[in-house]
Amino acid sequence: MTNKKSALMPVGEGILYLLRHGEIRTPGILAGKTNVSLSDVGMKQLSQATESLQDINHCISSPLIRCHAWAKEYCQQHNLSLDVDNQLQEMDFGDWDGQRYQSLWDMPKQAETSSIGDFWQNPWQHQPPNGEMMASFVSRVDSWWQDYCADKPLQNTLVVTHAGVIKYLLAKVLNLPIPGTVHMASIDVPYASLIKISLYRDELGKVWSKLVL
Repeated sequence: MTNKKSALMPVGEGILYLLRHGEIRTPGILAGKTNVSLSDVGMKQLSQATESLQDINHCISSPLIRCHAWAKEYCQQHNLSLDVDNQLQEMDFGDWDGQRYQSLWDMPKQAETSSIGDFWQNPWQHQPPNGEMMASFVSRVDSWWQDYCADKPLQNTLVVTHAGVIKYLLAKVLNLPIPGTVHMASIDVPYASLIKISLYRDELGKVWSKLVL
Protein backbone atom coordinates (compact mmCIF):
# COMPACT_ATOMS: atom_id res chain seq x y z
CA MET A 1 0.00 0.00 0.00
CA THR A 2 1.33 3.43 -0.87
CA ASN A 3 0.19 6.91 -1.69
CA LYS A 4 2.20 7.31 -4.90
CA LYS A 5 0.21 7.89 -8.07
CA SER A 6 -0.53 4.90 -10.24
CA ALA A 7 -0.58 5.03 -14.03
CA LEU A 8 -3.18 2.27 -14.11
CA MET A 9 -6.89 2.95 -14.31
CA PRO A 10 -8.86 2.62 -11.06
CA VAL A 11 -11.36 -0.23 -11.04
CA GLY A 12 -12.76 0.41 -7.57
CA GLU A 13 -12.86 3.36 -5.18
CA GLY A 14 -13.91 4.04 -1.60
CA ILE A 15 -13.45 6.35 1.36
CA LEU A 16 -12.14 5.23 4.73
CA TYR A 17 -13.08 7.52 7.64
CA LEU A 18 -11.01 7.03 10.79
CA LEU A 19 -12.81 8.36 13.87
CA ARG A 20 -11.22 8.53 17.30
CA HIS A 21 -13.55 7.99 20.24
CA GLY A 22 -14.72 11.03 22.22
CA GLU A 23 -13.86 12.23 25.70
CA ILE A 24 -13.84 9.46 28.30
CA ARG A 25 -15.44 9.57 31.75
CA THR A 26 -12.04 9.50 33.43
CA PRO A 27 -9.85 11.93 31.45
CA GLY A 28 -6.20 12.09 32.42
CA ILE A 29 -5.61 8.35 32.50
CA LEU A 30 -3.62 6.18 30.12
CA ALA A 31 -6.59 4.29 28.69
CA GLY A 32 -5.22 1.47 26.59
CA LYS A 33 -7.02 -1.82 27.21
CA THR A 34 -8.90 -0.20 30.13
CA ASN A 35 -12.56 -0.44 29.19
CA VAL A 36 -13.74 3.01 30.26
CA SER A 37 -16.93 4.51 28.81
CA LEU A 38 -17.47 7.88 27.17
CA SER A 39 -18.64 10.95 29.00
CA ASP A 40 -21.81 12.70 27.84
CA VAL A 41 -19.54 15.27 26.20
CA GLY A 42 -17.72 12.46 24.40
CA MET A 43 -20.95 11.09 22.93
CA LYS A 44 -21.91 14.56 21.68
CA GLN A 45 -18.43 15.08 20.20
CA LEU A 46 -18.80 11.99 18.03
CA SER A 47 -22.28 12.89 16.86
CA GLN A 48 -21.11 16.39 15.90
CA ALA A 49 -18.01 15.04 14.12
CA THR A 50 -20.12 12.75 11.92
CA GLU A 51 -23.27 14.80 11.35
CA SER A 52 -22.23 15.79 7.79
CA LEU A 53 -21.13 12.28 6.72
CA GLN A 54 -23.04 10.87 3.76
CA ASP A 55 -23.11 7.61 1.83
CA ILE A 56 -21.53 5.48 4.57
CA ASN A 57 -21.96 1.82 3.61
CA HIS A 58 -20.44 0.10 6.61
CA CYS A 59 -19.04 0.67 10.10
CA ILE A 60 -16.24 -1.11 11.96
CA SER A 61 -15.42 -0.58 15.63
CA SER A 62 -12.93 -1.47 18.30
CA PRO A 63 -14.62 -3.69 20.90
CA LEU A 64 -13.79 -1.30 23.75
CA ILE A 65 -16.89 0.43 25.03
CA ARG A 66 -15.62 3.96 24.38
CA CYS A 67 -15.80 3.11 20.68
CA HIS A 68 -18.38 0.33 20.47
CA ALA A 69 -21.23 1.94 22.44
CA TRP A 70 -21.44 4.98 20.17
CA ALA A 71 -20.79 2.98 16.98
CA LYS A 72 -23.68 0.63 17.82
CA GLU A 73 -26.01 3.59 18.36
CA TYR A 74 -24.84 5.26 15.14
CA CYS A 75 -25.43 2.11 13.10
CA GLN A 76 -28.91 1.64 14.55
CA GLN A 77 -29.81 5.23 13.64
CA HIS A 78 -28.49 4.90 10.07
CA ASN A 79 -29.47 1.28 9.40
CA LEU A 80 -25.86 0.16 8.92
CA SER A 81 -24.12 -3.11 9.63
CA LEU A 82 -21.47 -3.04 12.36
CA ASP A 83 -18.39 -5.23 12.57
CA VAL A 84 -16.40 -5.35 15.82
CA ASP A 85 -12.71 -6.12 15.33
CA ASN A 86 -10.28 -6.87 18.17
CA GLN A 87 -7.36 -5.80 15.99
CA LEU A 88 -8.56 -2.19 16.26
CA GLN A 89 -8.11 -2.03 20.05
CA GLU A 90 -5.72 0.47 21.56
CA MET A 91 -2.30 -0.71 22.71
CA ASP A 92 -2.18 -2.70 25.95
CA PHE A 93 -0.02 -0.65 28.33
CA GLY A 94 0.28 -3.40 30.92
CA ASP A 95 0.95 -2.18 34.46
CA TRP A 96 0.54 1.43 33.33
CA ASP A 97 -2.90 0.88 31.86
CA GLY A 98 -5.68 2.84 33.55
CA GLN A 99 -3.31 4.89 35.69
CA ARG A 100 -3.22 8.69 35.70
CA TYR A 101 -0.56 10.21 33.47
CA GLN A 102 0.75 12.39 36.29
CA SER A 103 1.33 9.44 38.59
CA LEU A 104 3.17 7.62 35.79
CA TRP A 105 5.46 10.60 35.21
CA ASP A 106 6.06 10.90 38.97
CA MET A 107 6.83 7.20 39.37
CA PRO A 108 10.49 6.60 40.31
CA LYS A 109 12.36 4.74 37.60
CA GLN A 110 13.15 1.12 38.40
CA ALA A 111 16.41 -0.29 37.11
CA GLU A 112 14.75 -3.39 35.67
CA THR A 113 11.91 -1.61 33.83
CA SER A 114 11.49 1.27 31.41
CA SER A 115 9.88 4.54 32.47
CA ILE A 116 6.98 6.08 30.59
CA GLY A 117 9.42 8.74 29.37
CA ASP A 118 11.62 6.02 27.86
CA PHE A 119 8.59 4.52 26.16
CA TRP A 120 7.35 7.76 24.59
CA GLN A 121 10.85 8.53 23.29
CA ASN A 122 11.33 5.09 21.71
CA PRO A 123 8.51 2.55 22.10
CA TRP A 124 10.35 0.13 19.83
CA GLN A 125 13.07 -0.33 22.42
CA HIS A 126 11.10 0.19 25.63
CA GLN A 127 8.05 -1.95 26.43
CA PRO A 128 5.44 -1.05 29.07
CA PRO A 129 5.89 -3.46 32.00
CA ASN A 130 3.75 -6.53 31.29
CA GLY A 131 2.31 -4.68 28.29
CA GLU A 132 2.17 -5.12 24.55
CA MET A 133 5.33 -4.79 22.48
CA MET A 134 5.22 -2.12 19.79
CA ALA A 135 6.06 -4.73 17.16
CA SER A 136 3.01 -6.78 18.21
CA PHE A 137 0.74 -3.74 18.14
CA VAL A 138 1.95 -2.78 14.66
CA SER A 139 1.57 -6.37 13.45
CA ARG A 140 -2.10 -6.61 14.43
CA VAL A 141 -3.00 -3.21 12.95
CA ASP A 142 -1.13 -4.20 9.77
CA SER A 143 -3.16 -7.41 9.69
CA TRP A 144 -6.40 -5.42 9.88
CA TRP A 145 -5.25 -3.10 7.08
CA GLN A 146 -4.31 -5.99 4.83
CA ASP A 147 -7.66 -7.67 5.44
CA TYR A 148 -9.53 -4.44 4.73
CA CYS A 149 -7.64 -3.88 1.47
CA ALA A 150 -8.00 -7.50 0.39
CA ASP A 151 -9.63 -8.49 -2.87
CA LYS A 152 -13.17 -7.26 -2.24
CA PRO A 153 -15.17 -4.18 -3.28
CA LEU A 154 -14.02 -0.97 -1.58
CA GLN A 155 -16.76 0.80 0.38
CA ASN A 156 -17.30 4.07 2.21
CA THR A 157 -16.46 2.84 5.69
CA LEU A 158 -16.47 4.51 9.11
CA VAL A 159 -13.92 3.03 11.53
CA VAL A 160 -14.30 3.98 15.21
CA THR A 161 -11.02 3.36 16.98
CA HIS A 162 -8.19 4.84 19.06
CA ALA A 163 -5.41 7.42 18.71
CA GLY A 164 -2.59 4.87 18.54
CA VAL A 165 -4.30 2.89 15.78
CA ILE A 166 -5.07 6.04 13.78
CA LYS A 167 -1.52 7.39 14.11
CA TYR A 168 -0.07 4.16 12.80
CA LEU A 169 -2.49 3.96 9.86
CA LEU A 170 -1.61 7.55 8.96
CA ALA A 171 2.07 6.61 9.08
CA LYS A 172 1.35 3.86 6.54
CA VAL A 173 -0.62 6.16 4.24
CA LEU A 174 2.03 8.90 4.43
CA ASN A 175 4.94 6.45 4.09
CA LEU A 176 6.55 7.60 7.34
CA PRO A 177 9.45 5.48 8.61
CA ILE A 178 8.42 2.32 10.48
CA PRO A 179 10.02 1.36 12.84
CA GLY A 180 10.16 5.00 13.84
CA THR A 181 8.67 7.56 16.20
CA VAL A 182 7.83 10.39 13.77
CA HIS A 183 4.11 9.58 13.67
CA MET A 184 3.87 9.36 17.47
CA ALA A 185 5.66 12.65 18.11
CA SER A 186 4.40 14.69 15.15
CA ILE A 187 0.74 13.69 14.74
CA ASP A 188 -1.89 14.75 17.27
CA VAL A 189 -5.28 13.00 17.18
CA PRO A 190 -7.67 14.74 19.63
CA TYR A 191 -10.91 13.23 20.84
CA ALA A 192 -13.50 12.75 18.05
CA SER A 193 -11.00 13.53 15.27
CA LEU A 194 -12.35 12.44 11.88
CA ILE A 195 -9.75 11.64 9.23
CA LYS A 196 -10.58 10.96 5.59
CA ILE A 197 -8.53 8.57 3.45
CA SER A 198 -9.38 7.90 -0.19
CA LEU A 199 -8.67 4.44 -1.56
CA TYR A 200 -8.76 2.98 -5.03
CA ARG A 201 -7.87 -0.35 -6.55
CA ASP A 202 -5.99 -0.42 -9.84
CA GLU A 203 -6.24 -2.91 -12.71
CA LEU A 204 -3.69 -5.17 -11.06
CA GLY A 205 -5.63 -5.32 -7.80
CA LYS A 206 -3.29 -3.04 -5.84
CA VAL A 207 -4.90 -0.60 -3.41
CA TRP A 208 -3.62 2.99 -3.35
CA SER A 209 -4.29 5.37 -0.48
CA LYS A 210 -4.28 9.14 -0.05
CA LEU A 211 -4.91 11.40 2.95
CA VAL A 212 -7.63 13.96 2.16
CA LEU A 213 -7.44 17.30 4.00
